[in-house]
Amino acid sequence: MKILELRDSRPMDSSSESGSEDELGPINELNVKDVDYAEFYVNYLLNNRPCLIKSVSKDWPAQKKWVKHGKPDFEYIEQNYGTSEVPIVDCNRRYFNVHARTSMKLSEYLEYWVKYIEEDYPDELPCLYMKDWHFPHEFPLDVVYRVPYIFASDWINEYLINCKKDDDYRFVYFGPKGSWTPIHMDVFSSFSWSVNLCGKKKWVFFPPDQDMFLRDKFGKLPYNILEDFKDTMKYPHSSNLIPIVFIQEVGDAIFVPSGWYHQVWNLDDTISINHNWVNACNIYGMWTSLNEMFSKAQAEIADCRNMGDWDARAQLMLKLCFGMDHCDFADFLFYITEVRLQHVSKGSFLSVPGDWLMGGNQMIFDLSRIRQVFDEMCVIDIPCLEQHRPRLLEFINEIESVCDSIN
Repeated sequence: MKILELRDSRPMDSSSESGSEDELGPINELNVKDVDYAEFYVNYLLNNRPCLIKSVSKDWPAQKKWVKHGKPDFEYIEQNYGTSEVPIVDCNRRYFNVHARTSMKLSEYLEYWVKYIEEDYPDELPCLYMKDWHFPHEFPLDVVYRVPYIFASDWINEYLINCKKDDDYRFVYFGPKGSWTPIHMDVFSSFSWSVNLCGKKKWVFFPPDQDMFLRDKFGKLPYNILEDFKDTMKYPHSSNLIPIVFIQEVGDAIFVPSGWYHQVWNLDDTISINHNWVNACNIYGMWTSLNEMFSKAQAEIADCRNMGDWDARAQLMLKLCFGMDHCDFADFLFYITEVRLQHVSKGSFLSVPGDWLMGGNQMIFDLSRIRQVFDEMCVIDIPCLEQHRPRLLEFINEIESVCDSIN
């Protein structure tokens, strides 16, 4: 079995956190059988650069069961999962800067999809895209894929699964030809990966340092770059953009780095499996994003500052907008810290989702990156973190002791 292990507990990461195209050079295509975990971790995760990895899904049950003759096996999917209620967006209806959302039974959606194909994707019918279906959470015993080992250092899903939280960031997408996703940056400033089981996708990426060129003269992001950038008066800087384009085929995994904007189109009828995840490489970015969103939440309710529960209201707004508040973030990091300290002290491997084993150097590196965040959590002026300060200091001392004993 492959072990999730680094060659050193202090791998050299890039001097750049933005990962601009000038610094990156050409975007690489890799074959999964040739990819070394430690090299991938440093070259792509730490350096925050996108890539395409081929032949990822060939042994997955989903690849064999959900796809027939290169197309979705509608009969199999309906028979096994048709009663599920699934999230749907209408690609022809805009709601602010995203697509309008609804839900329906999967059997209903599949019936629509078959009709949409038979009628040659007519403009008269809505273009419906099933997105963000929490399939692994709904069907935990139906293991239809294995997380690729290069993506298996995944703290957020490790925490949510092992602590039996009623949430995760593991999704299945079904989309007809012509469905698409507006330009966006992923939740939590997380990484994401996406594997195609059938069909083709077109991806357009923009590095974080091109943010200013993406925005219109009012500072707003576009909805659809193909249409919006035609208005050069509204988007005066769009000509400065340097897009990075991938075509994703069957079995390909796309790695989406933190903070990279991307827009995606389904060129064929497509099934894909997607995860968002956070680890030592981008945990500081998640912490920074959390605090930036908190500042925005505070500004939104600045007129209520004199109310006694102002801080609690700001935390509630943060949770609604970001997906977690500061106490949730502390609980998440405390769990990740505790399990790594336990296994490092015993000299044992850590089992992580996907049935992979994590080695000592990886866990020590994780702890060293957590320590950077804990140091800031101890001094930041966030009232709800006051109750956590004793535990933060205790963990900092334990991490320091472990790292000193290794060094």
